[in-house]
Amino acid sequence: MFELDEIRVEKRYEALAEKLREKILTGAIAIGEFLPNERELVEHSGLSRGSVREALRVLETQGLVSTTIGRNNGRRARQPDAHMVRDSLSLFIRGCRVRFPVVLETVETLEPSLAGLAAQHHDDTDIPILSSALETLRATRSAKRFLSANTAWHRAIAQASHNPILIAIYEAVSPGLLEPHVKGFASESVRAAVIHAASRIEEAILARDVETARPRMYRHVKAYRELVEPLAPDYVKF
Repeated sequence: MFELDEIRVEKRYEALAEKLREKILTGAIAIGEFLPNERELVEHSGLSRGSVREALRVLETQGLVSTTIGRNNGRRARQPDAHMVRDSLSLFIRGCRVRFPVVLETVETLEPSLAGLAAQHHDDTDIPILSSALETLRATRSAKRFLSANTAWHRAIAQASHNPILIAIYEAVSPGLLEPHVKGFASESVRAAVIHAASRIEEAILARDVETARPRMYRHVKAYRELVEPLAPDYVKF
């Protein structure tokens, strides 16, 4: 049976949102389970219907509640996902006017760790994804498609790390890093160098050679930074 103590504080909708948030995060309300309807929440909490709706809006904004419409309409508990981190960090980057070189510096720090963790933690499901991403990178001739293929390869390595926190941070800072506005990145000579570096990095990852995967990725992203930093604008829209 659903239990909720009556709330007696200022901005009571925030207190209700906090109580419901805690129930979702601790599993007291299971992911996918319907929350009590508005009438029940009003009765349990002693709040007005307007305050209950405001609390539910807070949880929806935080990605912890979703509304379903139709035969089984209502509000269900959602599992937090990487989009919450990505959206918040993207807003931070743009709102604080973080310069593009700082984003490059962040990725240069992050990606070698992801490569090392991918070497350590990848499983059988990751191997065909990594191999397919690298093969697509090798086979792509169009400059625009090469940029997309390169992004997909880097994301495959991030996913193979099986570290959800680092993956979420990477997904937040990586958009915009390989945009076509960076002149010369997809030239034939650069593509050849990228493919060579990617092949060697993936070779180390699949061999579970952590100590080799890290420095190879570091050299790769460092070379990318040195190439694009003088050409890119100070700020990039993510």
